[in-house]
Amino acid sequence: MTPGEGLKPVDPATNPRLSGRMAPVHDECDTTELSVEGEIPRDVHGTYMRNGPNPKFPPLGSYTFPLDGDGMVHAVTIDDGKVRYRNRFVETLGLRSEERAGGAIYGGILTPSFPDKSLLGPEPDPNWPFKASPFINVLRHDGRYLAFDEAAQPYELTADLETVGSCDFGSAIPRGTCAHPRIDPATGEMVLFTYAFDEPFLTWEAVGRDGTVTVSPRVVDGVDRPHMVHDCTITPEHLVLVVAPVVFDPDAIAGGGGDVLAWKPELGTRIAVVARADGTVRWIDTDAFWVWHFANAFADGHELVVDFPWISRFNLHGAMDEPATTKVVRLRLDPDRGRADFETLDDRLTEFPRIDDRLTGRKHRYFAVAHRSNRAGITDTDWDALVRYDTERGTAEVRPGDGEVFGEPAFAPREGSTGETDGYWMTFTNSLTDDTSWFVILDADDITADPVARVRMPQRVPRGLHGNWIPAT
Repeated sequence: MTPGEGLKPVDPATNPRLSGRMAPVHDECDTTELSVEGEIPRDVHGTYMRNGPNPKFPPLGSYTFPLDGDGMVHAVTIDDGKVRYRNRFVETLGLRSEERAGGAIYGGILTPSFPDKSLLGPEPDPNWPFKASPFINVLRHDGRYLAFDEAAQPYELTADLETVGSCDFGSAIPRGTCAHPRIDPATGEMVLFTYAFDEPFLTWEAVGRDGTVTVSPRVVDGVDRPHMVHDCTITPEHLVLVVAPVVFDPDAIAGGGGDVLAWKPELGTRIAVVARADGTVRWIDTDAFWVWHFANAFADGHELVVDFPWISRFNLHGAMDEPATTKVVRLRLDPDRGRADFETLDDRLTEFPRIDDRLTGRKHRYFAVAHRSNRAGITDTDWDALVRYDTERGTAEVRPGDGEVFGEPAFAPREGSTGETDGYWMTFTNSLTDDTSWFVILDADDITADPVARVRMPQRVPRGLHGNWIPAT
């Protein structure tokens, strides 16, 4: 088949996901010549890395945020009160094949193009007919910097963001990983899962602190069709997987019509509580809901407690017959009784929930989220406030954007600290009135106070996805 046969390039000027604050950038920078307001803290040393979709060429057929695009990682390094910025494309084999062709070869996830494999090189990424797109998340494990995709092999980067190549952990995890691994801070083990279009539809695995695969892919029993599962959460003893009724249609993928991803609420949402020791799965059935991201989970007696933004339904097409409702919830899971009880913490529209990652799987008091209001000029990809929840007091501390919108917050602890408020929240912001972007550092003890520092970026940083604070080694 001719590359993209029957598919036309998406016009970025008419697509809100490819224009304005979300328009891709193409310059790769590396600079210390940055304007700073305030003072860069001297009690943290490391790098804030953030990934996001940044198509190098106009996409073919369709562009679906946040499931299409090329990866671009933006990094801000802090060292001894000084700051450096750099950004790089994640040079996948699929992107390199398009660079050779001078334009897009692959179609979007909703409009697969089945490109001629002869155009992809001798050893292409194993994602055909889709392009490997490790633009969702980026973190460090076993000294490796890994850019993560959805249900595909991550790509390894150097500390300076140069692309090393795809990573299958020594062929031990050949079917790829999820976009959101969870790293157990006590053991250093990275717990992952993988969903697939064919059986087994859902597996999980783990990689030890030293990069050795400690749990080879294990089947999550009880999944009989291909579901999209975006995130997971862990406790020291369990992995929690929420299998919502978002189902892939193989016939649509093959060009037979219909929705590649379909919302089927009649199936309900099923929650798998997986024992990390032996892989035993206990299922809890609930009414249909969707979740993109979890803040954290922890054990409370025989129950598991999970905090996250709850969404009434899934949709990628913009318009919905039934608008989604959202809330922030605390979910209590009782695997012994098969019960799931939801407590509403807040009715705000939020996303990107984060904690102090040193408490992953353990009891947390605070978590922060990005929040979207209904103010004029705020689009459905903008977050014009940050909120920090205190789960002990039941309070919410709100920092509204002053003419700017926020990305995902990440917590950076002060060196030698142990407290959840003894550090900083960091994120990129975008101006609502021009193309300026800033890197903002907030005091974690009071996110409403004036920023500790604001660093003006040398170019616009497009609205993106996930970022992490990576301490200096």
